[in-house]
Amino acid sequence: MAAAVPNGDYFRIRDFEYVQPLYDLAFLLEVDALAKGTEIPKYRTFSLWRAGYSLDGYGTTIDRWLDGTARDEDLDYVPSSRIRQYLTNVGRSGTIPELRTYRSERFDRCLRLRSVRGLGPSKIATTLSLRSLSDDWFRQDPTNLASNRDRILELCNGLNVGPWQTAHIVPPLLRFLHTIQEFHDRDLGWQLDGITDPFEPVAGPLLIRANAVWDSITGAISKALKREKHFRRDSQDNGAGTRIKHQMGWGFSLKAEPGEVACKSISALAKSLDPLAVNLQGNLVSDLHLHTAWSDGSASVNTMAKAIAASGLKYFAVTDHSRTAKLQGGLTPLLWLRQANALTLATPVCPVLHGIEVDILRDGSLDLPNPLLAAADLVVASVHSNWTDDVRANTDRLVRAIESGYIDIIAHPTSAIVGKPGVPDYLRAPADVNWDEVFEKCASWRVAVELNCFPSRLDLPLHLLRKAVNAGCAISIGSDAHARSHLINLRFGAAALQRLDPPVVLNRLRHHELKEWIAESRSRRKQLTRSTSTFVQQELQFGAALDNHKGILTARIQPPQNIPAGSRVIGIDLTAGDKATGIAVLNECSVETCSLFSDEEILTYIRKHKPRIVSIDSPLGLPGGGDSIDPKAGIMRVAEHDLASVGIPAYPSLIDSMENLTLRGIRLRKAIESFPRAPRVIESYPGAAQDILCIPRKQKSLALLREGLRRLGLSGDGLETHSHDEMDAITSAIVARYFEVGLFEPMGIPSEAQLIVPKVCPLVFDNNPVICLAGKTGAGKSVVARYLSVFYGFEWIRTRNVIRELLVEDANAPSGNRMFQRLIDPQSISETDLREFGAVILDIHRQIPLRKKLTRAIKLLDAPIVVDSIRGLSDVDSSTLSKRLVVTWFLESSDAVLQHRLATKTKLGGERIKSGSPVDHTASSIRYEADSIIPNNESLEELRWRVDDTLFGMLSLCG
Repeated sequence: MAAAVPNGDYFRIRDFEYVQPLYDLAFLLEVDALAKGTEIPKYRTFSLWRAGYSLDGYGTTIDRWLDGTARDEDLDYVPSSRIRQYLTNVGRSGTIPELRTYRSERFDRCLRLRSVRGLGPSKIATTLSLRSLSDDWFRQDPTNLASNRDRILELCNGLNVGPWQTAHIVPPLLRFLHTIQEFHDRDLGWQLDGITDPFEPVAGPLLIRANAVWDSITGAISKALKREKHFRRDSQDNGAGTRIKHQMGWGFSLKAEPGEVACKSISALAKSLDPLAVNLQGNLVSDLHLHTAWSDGSASVNTMAKAIAASGLKYFAVTDHSRTAKLQGGLTPLLWLRQANALTLATPVCPVLHGIEVDILRDGSLDLPNPLLAAADLVVASVHSNWTDDVRANTDRLVRAIESGYIDIIAHPTSAIVGKPGVPDYLRAPADVNWDEVFEKCASWRVAVELNCFPSRLDLPLHLLRKAVNAGCAISIGSDAHARSHLINLRFGAAALQRLDPPVVLNRLRHHELKEWIAESRSRRKQLTRSTSTFVQQELQFGAALDNHKGILTARIQPPQNIPAGSRVIGIDLTAGDKATGIAVLNECSVETCSLFSDEEILTYIRKHKPRIVSIDSPLGLPGGGDSIDPKAGIMRVAEHDLASVGIPAYPSLIDSMENLTLRGIRLRKAIESFPRAPRVIESYPGAAQDILCIPRKQKSLALLREGLRRLGLSGDGLETHSHDEMDAITSAIVARYFEVGLFEPMGIPSEAQLIVPKVCPLVFDNNPVICLAGKTGAGKSVVARYLSVFYGFEWIRTRNVIRELLVEDANAPSGNRMFQRLIDPQSISETDLREFGAVILDIHRQIPLRKKLTRAIKLLDAPIVVDSIRGLSDVDSSTLSKRLVVTWFLESSDAVLQHRLATKTKLGGERIKSGSPVDHTASSIRYEADSIIPNNESLEELRWRVDDTLFGMLSLCG
């Protein structure tokens, strides 16, 4: 039960009040730079915004952290010393020193204008030099500006009536009134006109009436303004009242009307207007919508589990975003698999449902493959963008998603938002939908509708929630928490249920009861008939995938895998200049770290520990190969191109900021290799390895990276380091272990030094498949093969290498038995040799030598295999491969795209290719018999998405 009067913590400064000045400074720094035509301080604005976003919330964690009541461990994001000083300034003065530079009406106007949708920083920056906005200014962008003209003019003139979240107003307002009472020396009665319901936004004038004589409280008001630095007087007293404004932009008129109003105490106001003031769970035992550090959340699964248990809940669902939510770090199918693997390694203190918040795309299809959704414990579906003004189109979009049979809950259905991080008066209107039809479908398809409890959403609104209950819908409550401090949002759900009391609330079901409800609902959906046509993901043109597939593969998510056992290895996170280099030595599973400066110190350390492998985070070769920089070779190696093709960007090895590091790395490699008993030296990139192993990068959080390393089975004092470079050195050492046991893929070519990345196997197939790639030169076959190798653990058989082996064998055969009559040097086979010999095998020998050798190579590998590439369907003799499923994927690109790629691509670091291979004429015949056609005319990211969907289209995932 809640206390009769809010306790002292209730009257602390709220987290959102602390971070608003950080958002403001980041925005004004950008706008000011744009107006002046100077470079935007991107790193600084990003740091400010990231700190604001990570610390934002409705609790009082920051205030308690600053006064020592809360510890670093209570924060999901521990600010830098600079950000801490900013927060300290905000607590003391309500602002930060740099904002005083922008204390003028023209910059205040910029802050007000940012709430207008479609009005970005560049356009707002143009207003800094204007006294008023002319018709010409509006005509520059009629789509966004003309439609918002009235609101823009109101904001320019200083009139801003919201709307605002009640959660952004009530706690600070009651704190201010409480402070007035303290200085008045007795309790007062208050009436709040303009705030009627915590579930309704505040829009319009806000009037506060005090049951007192004005002269008796003016002194208390002045003292309260001196203490409460987030408030300032917005007008002079008029003898009966004054106007006061909060730093977030909202304001109120304060009047004294003794004996004339029906007043309430502050305690009663808190109880009626702020669900966060009342610790009420309403028989809720779970939270079914929250996010973790896997997408845009701030905390790990284990950390969220501890907070869930501490709040009194019994279990929760992890529902991170899906891949279309790029800015939120949405999960691809591959990342969802790795998350599933990580959850089996995690040791949460309560049960966890592994779910997903999947985007409902524009045509009503879902953002992830159906087999994945069928395997998820819980599927929460939502729309995040691209609503239209067409009620029918919006309604059909939701109905198609419901009738897919793969969703369990529709989240924040109307998509309405009041306020977003940094812009408290932002407004996104609810979507125009025939909700009666949607609720009827939800009831018949057993799809629950959500009350999203994030105060900026509160979606569904109560009037629609009542309609849903009356239609027979089950209700789900979700905090939509992105941090531990957001879990209190669930109190809004408990308060709403007191008004509704619907018959089926998923959050009131015990863990096993909810799983039974989901299983029964999914079973029932399979018996229902769709009223809409079945849509595939037209936006990404996935409809061609597996039109004629030969069978379904059964696969299980790989059980937890620690790093491979092996020898002592050393990882080095090399630096350039005067900065210390991070060093890690890995013995068995125990790691120790240190920091060293000079090359001689590093070499001495290596001699002392005698590792088998030294893994260095630095380019160890130059573009074009050779011992000196060749300007004609450019600044990027093949390794950087290869890495980018699988979605991991890397700095070019000779970009200005990398050149000294690259040269130092090469010198260090040569020095180590000159040892009498030299260890093997390899190049690694911790960021790439962390992405592949699905552990957070240090930029996300050092604590999360440390937890991820422990999840891989590491231990030792080295994990306690607070050095970012030493933590990356640990990852470099891990790469050495994967290299030692052969679980790696080399990026690039030997002459330029190959970059080693680990490869992982997230799936265990009951029957390992063989995927044969086909398509014209430049269609992306090697990109697909590399992706399947690195991220899905496929063994990559390069037909080019098989042909090379055949050519070497042929060159060493007696002259009368040779297939290729032209003389070649087996030690120096050129690209031309391979192409001409390949044409001979195809045209004269009808691929028979290749088929025999390729099939033998496949038989030797007990693993999933990708063959890159085939010239004909008979290149692999599937009749001799027992029960293995052999499928052909055809990569298709337009002629224009192929010509562009061939004109710019460097094949394995050699000469530029001006035309396709002579065997390309077989491609058209393979296309019509391929099991899947994968278009590749757009970005590499879209190609990877198509590969994911094509692979998952073959799968039946088991638990």
